Amino acid sequence: MNSKRNQFIQQTARTALITSVALALLLPGGLAAADSSYTSVRVPLSTAAAGQAANSAAPDPAKAKITQEQAIAKLRELFPVLKEATVSNVRLGTDSYPPSGNQMVWNVQWQYQLGSSGYGFSSLVDAMTGDLVNTYISYPMLRENAFYPPEFSREEALAKARSFIAAAAPSLAAKDLVLDDNDQTYMGRDALFGMFEYRFPFRILRNGLPSAADMLNISVDGNGNIVQFSKPATDGVYPSAKPAVSPESASKQFAGNFKVGLYYIPIYKDGAAVRWILGWRPESESLSLVDAQTGKSIDNEGEAITAAVTYEAVPERKNTFQPASAAGLTAAAAAKLVQQVAAIPAERKLSGQNSGVNSQNDKQKLWRLSWEASRTAANMAMPERTYAEVDSSTGEIIQFQLEQYGGQELKEQPAPAGGTKLTQAQAKERAIELINRLYPKASGSLKLAEHGGKWSILEDGKGYRYQFLRYYQGIPVSDSNIVMTMDVYGRLQSYMNTGNTGYEALKDKPVPAVSGAEALQSYLGRYDLKLQYSSIGGYNIDNKYVEPVVKLVYAPTPADSQDTYKVLDAQTKEWVTTYESPLQSRSGAEAVDLKGHAAEQALTELLNYGVLSVDADKKVNPDQEITAGDWFTLIARSSTPYYAGYSNGSEPKAVAGVSPDSPYYEAVSYAAEREWISRGAALQPESKLSREQLAVLLASFLKYDKLSAFLGNDSVITGFSDNAAIQDKGAVALAVKLGLLQGENGKFNPQQIVTKAQAANVIMKLVELQGRTDQVIGQ
Repeated sequence: MNSKRNQFIQQTARTALITSVALALLLPGGLAAADSSYTSVRVPLSTAAAGQAANSAAPDPAKAKITQEQAIAKLRELFPVLKEATVSNVRLGTDSYPPSGNQMVWNVQWQYQLGSSGYGFSSLVDAMTGDLVNTYISYPMLRENAFYPPEFSREEALAKARSFIAAAAPSLAAKDLVLDDNDQTYMGRDALFGMFEYRFPFRILRNGLPSAADMLNISVDGNGNIVQFSKPATDGVYPSAKPAVSPESASKQFAGNFKVGLYYIPIYKDGAAVRWILGWRPESESLSLVDAQTGKSIDNEGEAITAAVTYEAVPERKNTFQPASAAGLTAAAAAKLVQQVAAIPAERKLSGQNSGVNSQNDKQKLWRLSWEASRTAANMAMPERTYAEVDSSTGEIIQFQLEQYGGQELKEQPAPAGGTKLTQAQAKERAIELINRLYPKASGSLKLAEHGGKWSILEDGKGYRYQFLRYYQGIPVSDSNIVMTMDVYGRLQSYMNTGNTGYEALKDKPVPAVSGAEALQSYLGRYDLKLQYSSIGGYNIDNKYVEPVVKLVYAPTPADSQDTYKVLDAQTKEWVTTYESPLQSRSGAEAVDLKGHAAEQALTELLNYGVLSVDADKKVNPDQEITAGDWFTLIARSSTPYYAGYSNGSEPKAVAGVSPDSPYYEAVSYAAEREWISRGAALQPESKLSREQLAVLLASFLKYDKLSAFLGNDSVITGFSDNAAIQDKGAVALAVKLGLLQGENGKFNPQQIVTKAQAANVIMKLVELQGRTDQVIGQ
């Protein structure tokens, strides 16, 4: 994915490197609460999972209470369609990496043949309880199409889901399942095109309280088939639900510790930072969990917070970053720059060198480099590999990982010749030296985040880590920081430079119209403390798997769920949504200019799915004429709300004559990737779209453009009095025959410009046409 359009979705290399504390600072203000439950404390597992920790020996089938034959029989009973599938393999244990805490799970591999195509997938059944843990039924197996409109209503699908859960996971009581109802479950699916699904997420109550990490997800298609099911494989050890600290005491502490900060904050739309504001947002530690037994706020690693994070100026050192003098680095030159600051094991040789662009700035060209030792049978799937990204113009290192795959523990490397282990003070000085060498003008644009305590010391004392926050005009930049780790000898082990560009456009330092005291009072009234269980661990941190533990906590939660992504604009005094996904922009009920319009129903449906949106005046402007680029945008959004994030990570280049700078580029590129148009076409996306042009695009979209060539003399065309004005008669005939377009008063009006309302009607007709054509529509 091209994360110019989605900064949250990173490459595996990036994801493995970000520590939980860094992640909290990357998120928009309101999101930190959701992630503050992730910490690094070790934990006991439930009785069923005891002795089956991530790195334990293979599970013993003799200890299973449910046989593999019973597991298979249960799956066939739950999913009748599996009677036509064959079991290709069964074993005890999961495929997750690192392995989950409970390996007493039957892993059943299915094979399904449909014509010349084969489909494989797996199902998991708990070998101790018999509960279904996870499965996803491939759509080709469901024979009957489940398109729009659905045969089952949402209420009927929910009833089917509840009945299925009772049979699939009898260890869960119905009273302990609470539907997490929201817009997305109501709509049932993300996009207009494709199979219709209702998705029902249930929170699992433990001792009567919600658990942040315990969710059961089930999906029901439009025909009432269960197509997906997942629940936690392992039950943690849940402490008593009775807190030692009263809600009043916890709230008092929360309010006393709550702080807001002034930041340059990116505003995201469809995953891209489209503009910046000066705004107040909670400091990350202010949204930390409160331990319900100790009354202390705990940080992202489970430690009690004793002091707020402070930020120190980065002093300039003798050796500072010097951009490469050559006009464009070779891969070998980029690799040499990495090897000058990082100790890559001698047995690992440069094995990969690919060019691309930065996932957060597609104007920055990169070398993606990897070093790998000779593969063995033991490391074929997850080889020991070092990874780096280097700006191919300047030589700046954007990221480095000694171990690319975060699940692998870092092996202690031999001490360097004459090297001595660093004290914490010496390690801090080494970090300052490194950041001066690695980051341009580090002393003027970065500050060192001091978390206090032992935050900077890696587990088991095997190294150190440091975090630097980016500043601009003396104000911190939200979502923008650098985290580095090094071993006890000061050798770089990981380096992550994360952040967007664009804040530089705020050249004149904005003056806040809202004081810090006013912002603080505004924020405090927007949060509640909710008593719940929180899972700590269950992920990798600094290349070490942390087993989960469950704690009883008070969690800061926005009183209104709609406020989760909102911050206070320091200049306009307005609450601004920082991250708007396509699925959050559903606004059918808000439109003020649709009532009574001939296309009201179609337009409302497009609004509800985020294909269209209302303007500042809550208007859709249904009779507004559209351009060809508008059409591609509408049809792409109907296919997936995330179309703007699709690319192979390579440097963007013109597609169908449309440059990467065009606002229509992503939609056109998406259309070309799906062969709705030819990459070699010469589009003019800014030009108004005529009815005949729409017919041509529809024939191509449906992949019937060759078939349409046979319809040039069809009676549908000859029946129009203005057929002489139609150039592509076959495409028009096809569109009319399929009911997508129609004439008026005996004319087709090929040069008439298409409006939003007309486009909406066509899209909904395409949606209803799904499953009735030989070609798959829009997927």
